[in-house]
Amino acid sequence: MKIIQYLLLILLLWNIPMFLSYDITIGSKFSYLTYSLLLIYYFLSKKEKPLYPFLLLGLMYFIISGIVYVGDLEYFNLEFVKFVILILCGAELARNTDKNQLFIILVLGSLSIIVHAIVFQNDYGRYSGFYVDPNAAGFVCLIGYCLSFSVKNTFFKLFSQFILTFAGIITFSRTFLLLWVLISIISIVSHKKNVLNFGVGALVIFLVLAVANYLQLNTVRFEALESLIGDKPKSNIKIVQEEGYRLDTWSVYYNMILDNPYFGNGFKTLSGIDGIKAGVHNTFLMIFGESGVFTFILFCFIYLKMLSKSLLLFNYKSHLFMISFTLISVMLTVHNYFENYLIVLTSIWLFIQLEELSVGEEIKFELGINQGK
Repeated sequence: MKIIQYLLLILLLWNIPMFLSYDITIGSKFSYLTYSLLLIYYFLSKKEKPLYPFLLLGLMYFIISGIVYVGDLEYFNLEFVKFVILILCGAELARNTDKNQLFIILVLGSLSIIVHAIVFQNDYGRYSGFYVDPNAAGFVCLIGYCLSFSVKNTFFKLFSQFILTFAGIITFSRTFLLLWVLISIISIVSHKKNVLNFGVGALVIFLVLAVANYLQLNTVRFEALESLIGDKPKSNIKIVQEEGYRLDTWSVYYNMILDNPYFGNGFKTLSGIDGIKAGVHNTFLMIFGESGVFTFILFCFIYLKMLSKSLLLFNYKSHLFMISFTLISVMLTVHNYFENYLIVLTSIWLFIQLEELSVGEEIKFELGINQGK
């Protein structure tokens, strides 16, 4: 069972099926392998109650959007089955995965970004490792960074934060850079000694500047980063800003969403697969626009509940609030939620962690702290 568990964590959290999708045949085989192993793991494991909120979310989204419009029925059916398997079977995988296992897998996965930059430099100047998309790679580094605040060993904590921060920065994901700063600020609220993280961040930035030529970090975004701490003109920062505001992208779909608010416009109609529009790049708007307001309300309820519950536990396990905050923030920039097993599996893991933490345990912890003082 442990072998299957670790193999599944590697396949899912290292994005192996998608990484190998450059060859359709190989990628497809690894995708089938992943979901087959999930089913095997589910039937061999001790089963607990399914995650009904996520199952209901999937049923509502696929049924409502599918009734309204389906372009490719075979693709629709495949995505529906895969999501149900991921929720049903992935829940057992998540229950048996503790934060240390998840953290180690994510740190090792982030190393692939650094290897990509060192061994396979490219003119694009943004690196992603196993994750193909630099923004997805940045998300993995962010979740690992959040989990690092639960690590007790100071040296290992700072070392892993250095790796995750360096890997995240060379993705040149604007979302990563913004959320790294916000998470670091939240961590200081949790514990003042976490101010050291900004020292780690400064060290990483100077290292990135030092190895920029070797790693071919010649993108406009790198030059903008360089301008922030140098005496160069800041015109590149303006260029980065002009690459595309998410608000501009979202606004393209506002009328489409408001024209069909109750049941949406149908499966994948806001995901840019028609090649005419780029996609809404917002999970909340995607669900609202494709499946209507009722699915949207359930989706918001699930994630706001996790955010509020993790906030109540902030003094107890601050990393859970950081993960919840990161998930919601990242979903404001992506529109592939139902096939994004990095986001979905992280969400499942977080949901289970919060469900298992009883109020009684929190009270005992707080009383113990007070008595200790």
